[in-house]
Amino acid sequence: MYEQKYMRPEQMFNSVQVLWGLIAVNVLFYILVPDSGRWFQELVLWSVPERFRIYQLLTSGVLHGSFGHLLFNMWGLYLFGKFLVPYLKPYQLLVLYAAGVLSGNLLYLAVNWGVPSMVLGASGAVCAIMMAAAMLEPERRIVLLIMPFNPLKMSTMIICYTLLEFLLGFGAANSGIAHLAHLGGFVGGYLVLKLMRRPLAWDPWRMLSSRLSGTSGAAKKTPPPKARTENVKTSGGRVTAAELD
Repeated sequence: MYEQKYMRPEQMFNSVQVLWGLIAVNVLFYILVPDSGRWFQELVLWSVPERFRIYQLLTSGVLHGSFGHLLFNMWGLYLFGKFLVPYLKPYQLLVLYAAGVLSGNLLYLAVNWGVPSMVLGASGAVCAIMMAAAMLEPERRIVLLIMPFNPLKMSTMIICYTLLEFLLGFGAANSGIAHLAHLGGFVGGYLVLKLMRRPLAWDPWRMLSSRLSGTSGAAKKTPPPKARTENVKTSGGRVTAAELD
């Protein structure tokens, strides 16, 4: 229904256009700012104080080092971003993307500050969008080629993916992938969606805290009041107000 124009509010841009616009921006930056150029070195995020610039916390989120890196991130951005289109306004989708990039980069810098390395890519933003999609539609089942068990509920996928990123991010092995940026993206997506105060179908932090405290994650539901029944005589013809009640 949301795809019909009469179901969308009148505005300059809608969330579908913003989603495709984000993909277009990433593609343009990949074409116009090659990884061997001076601009690339200036816009990518560096963890060494001498090369760090504050704007790199955001500009690194639209840079990619290879076509495969770009393709994988844009595929994930579209795959999970389309689930958010009916729920988020255009500016909310932009805020979510920026928050994922920012939180992912901040977590990476907090752990690797002073270690010569650089971070680039929209992976943190994609992880934030994945988290938001799971919180809004946790029961939706998706099929991913990279996962051995399919189809997966989005909530299950997020739990497994977060645990994997945590183990890889704080592990000793250096795979060349900024797993901490992915983990930070999950955190940023969760916090932003909570701040938007939308009704959430799934809250992973509340679920985790309830499991640790030993209480049930679902609140006890009070049964709805029973409808009152009365013996009302029919008027034989037209329905009276009492009959209608």
